[in-house]
Amino acid sequence: MLTQTDSRRRITLPPTTGIKPGDTVDIEVLEDGRILLIPVEPVPRHQLWAWTVETKEAISRSLTDSRPSEKIETEKDAEKVAQRWSGED
Repeated sequence: MLTQTDSRRRITLPPTTGIKPGDTVDIEVLEDGRILLIPVEPVPRHQLWAWTVETKEAISRSLTDSRPSEKIETEKDAEKVAQRWSGED
């Protein structure tokens, strides 16, 4: 597809790209001059902790955890579970 920039260097993307008005796009200029537009979902700063490699791995491990779920209602219940599980991976 061939397109031209306007006087402000803007281009219009066709609807088939899936990019809608207001979407956030990362722009990457490659060494050979090509430009990549990468749609992204911005993460609020206060939620960045959840996107570390370690946290994502911990979440993945927890989804495959074979231990049964328990309802913890008191601090004493939490201490019992913590003591039981303290030596487990």
